[in-house]
Amino acid sequence: MVTQVYLEKRNLRSTRRNGQHKYRWSLRWRDPKTGAFSCESTGTGDRTEAEAIRKAKWAELNIPGAAPEVIDETPTPAASTWQDCRAALQRAMEADNLRPSYVSDALLTLEVFRRMFPEATCPAGVTADTANEYKRRRAEGGASPWTIRGDLATLKAVFGKWLGKECALLDYTVNPFANIKPPRCDDPDIRIVSAAESAELFAWIADRWNGWRLPAVYLEVAALLGWRATEIASLKEDDLLTDGFVRVVGASSKTRHIKHGWLPAELHADVRACVADGWAFGRFADELRRLLLLWKHRPHHAAKVQGFTPDRLVGWLQDELQRFNQEKTKAAEQAGSTWGGFTLHDFRRTAITGLQMAGVSEKEASVMVGATPEVMRKHYEKLDQMAIARRSVERRLVADGKAPATITMHQSLRAGYARGENGAVDKGENVAQTATA
Repeated sequence: MVTQVYLEKRNLRSTRRNGQHKYRWSLRWRDPKTGAFSCESTGTGDRTEAEAIRKAKWAELNIPGAAPEVIDETPTPAASTWQDCRAALQRAMEADNLRPSYVSDALLTLEVFRRMFPEATCPAGVTADTANEYKRRRAEGGASPWTIRGDLATLKAVFGKWLGKECALLDYTVNPFANIKPPRCDDPDIRIVSAAESAELFAWIADRWNGWRLPAVYLEVAALLGWRATEIASLKEDDLLTDGFVRVVGASSKTRHIKHGWLPAELHADVRACVADGWAFGRFADELRRLLLLWKHRPHHAAKVQGFTPDRLVGWLQDELQRFNQEKTKAAEQAGSTWGGFTLHDFRRTAITGLQMAGVSEKEASVMVGATPEVMRKHYEKLDQMAIARRSVERRLVADGKAPATITMHQSLRAGYARGENGAVDKGENVAQTATA
């Protein structure tokens, strides 16, 4: 009896950009000896290739000698070691001109994974079960869902795109992280720095550093423009344009796009007063060294201050803000209250939220701050929903006379509900007439 071989479409968990499921064709036939159905994947989603594989399988099952056993005497190449994969990954990423921070993060994530599973002698030995176990161990270790989600995305790209397709060291069709479901994440709590908190921070820094103006200038620029911390610290003297404009060049921007901002005349002059050695905030190192020597009387600390770099300025500001939060937390505990501290990045969230509440369109705000509207809504904006609701209804009431007759509001809603003697709501005269009426 002839054994029929059928083609079946099997949907995968992953989807395309348009939302449709990816799929692969599989072969299915009934074993003539046992009577049970057998299944085998073709490994392709192309119908023509799957048909050719189906015909070959049919001939193998129904024509004796059609598929002789082939013994592959080619020696199996040795699997690439972790060190080989790490070196190839770094070369491939650097050749694509990726940010050094992203390259270092990818290498660090891969190294953490290797140390977590010493029994995996090489990357080729990593399976989907190992990837799932990595997710569980990270969760048990206290890592946040957002951190685990980011690490899984990085490892999926490392094992699939880079070590698989780019470096050809692994089989990218069996990526162990391809179908690992990331943990569910709650929307992040967006912290907004109020005007009173900013003033308190500025006063604290001025008291701690003898009225030092440079940190306050930096924070004022951050709260006004909403750029990232390193982008502001990376401003150079050439980026301070005329008429109050400033810019971030592509080399200093995370998105590699040039961004322009505008500062009031007084603040723009304050930034120019901080210029040294070609950097907009280049006076930071010399002024910090002088304050440590003459104001703090710490010559040993002053001698250790190195030259200016954007990372050193950002790191120093983050340390100072951490000390400020610690003092505020301690004072709040003594007073029997709580203090919700804020970070340097929260000034970016405050600026973006302020732009939206001031009526700036999302498209214009996204161009200025360098973030997509979706990312802004999810990670940066904390809008006053009550103010938005009231403003939206007021705008509709003002424009209601210009709206089509079919969607104008009920007269009783405009004048307020009127109740009759029995307490029923008087609906009034309905002016929402249709076009035919």
